[in-house]
Amino acid sequence: MKTRIMIKEGEYRLTKAGCMDARIDAEELYSFLTGRDKMQIFLRAEEEADEELERKYMALIKRRAERMPLQYITGVQEFMGHTFKVDPNVLIPRQDTETLVVEAARTIQETPREKLSFFEKLRGGKEWDVLDLCCGSGAIGISLARICSNMTLTGSDISKAAVALSEENAKTLRVKAEFLCGDLFEPHKGRQFDMIVCNPPYIRTNMIAMLQDEIKYHEPREALDGGRDGLDYYRRIISEAPSYLKKDGFLFLEIGYDQGEDLRKLLRDSGRFTPAEVIRDLPGKDRVVKCCKA
Repeated sequence: MKTRIMIKEGEYRLTKAGCMDARIDAEELYSFLTGRDKMQIFLRAEEEADEELERKYMALIKRRAERMPLQYITGVQEFMGHTFKVDPNVLIPRQDTETLVVEAARTIQETPREKLSFFEKLRGGKEWDVLDLCCGSGAIGISLARICSNMTLTGSDISKAAVALSEENAKTLRVKAEFLCGDLFEPHKGRQFDMIVCNPPYIRTNMIAMLQDEIKYHEPREALDGGRDGLDYYRRIISEAPSYLKKDGFLFLEIGYDQGEDLRKLLRDSGRFTPAEVIRDLPGKDRVVKCCKA
């Protein structure tokens, strides 16, 4: 079978299975299997694929047709210009989450000099101690550390497998960090941070069944389910975070597109934070809440 026909057959099977972007996925799986880029695919379109290559390729197509996310098949996902290893133990990093990293980095980089202590001015700037809570693959914290050289990164997750994956990604991307296993703030007792960043589970329980098959059947449910109203983890974080933030420390939370006002109210009612700023992502949807410890 010619390469062109084989890839076309893969596209057909993915389309029939209801996969979005069937053509792109068919080409990506061929590239993953052979190491050839799109230009090479074009140039070799009329070449005959041997039976072993065809067998392996169709096996990958079958996995994708079963709605296994492409990223779990290839084992990688691009985020903030870096390649992160991913597997079914962690959520796949999404472009929406880049808004959280960009805003947190801007806060670190734009700290007014008048807010620096005497010793920080002597050192030439502030050294930020940052906690990536519910770190998953480590994409948020590691990406932030790649942007900001004046920070120390600590990450944590309830999943041991996620912590191990974060450690591997940090090593690959040459970021020095400490990753701990535990439920929310449990591994950090006695510590305080200049900034906490977090993308917690925030999908309403009854909405999970309505998600794409790739998400509801393959991504870890414990990283998705935010309880009946989607706010369970936010309540816990808002209640506990002040004990783990230094004076004027920042809290950045990723949120669902319709949760901005709910988070404003939760933060306001706690009486422990400054008025929250809701930041929108590139499509214009509410995506991040930013506030400081009052």
